[in-house]
Amino acid sequence: MTASRPLPAIPTASMADVAFLLLLFFLVATAVVRTEVGLPVTLPPASVSGGPAAVPSLLVVLVGADGRVLAGGEPVDGGQLRATVAVFAASAARPRVALQASRRTPYADYLTALDAVLLGHRDADVRPRLALRDPAP
Repeated sequence: MTASRPLPAIPTASMADVAFLLLLFFLVATAVVRTEVGLPVTLPPASVSGGPAAVPSLLVVLVGADGRVLAGGEPVDGGQLRATVAVFAASAARPRVALQASRRTPYADYLTALDAVLLGHRDADVRPRLALRDPAP
């Protein structure tokens, strides 16, 4: 005859108490963290001036796949683009012109627009600064 051994048991009577205490601790700690959110920021007062509106320093020139050109959201042709860029370059403090084209834009149309932008800078006696970047994938 073999003697039966008692099965080992884990006392679980105090598990509920420990779980309740942990839950209470994290609730209280989280409430404290929520009250300390952010840094105080003091903003300067808004100024209302009746002076002239600031001239924007960026002119966006878009060349579409069909050859249409938009300068500042307005449709222009080649001669108008050169004049528009010249007026913009002469009036802005630090003029920047962003030339954007569709992937389907003919290369000749893109180069015509680029020439007009460069000649417009020359007409305004402003040296253009070219910055090339990789197109978005």
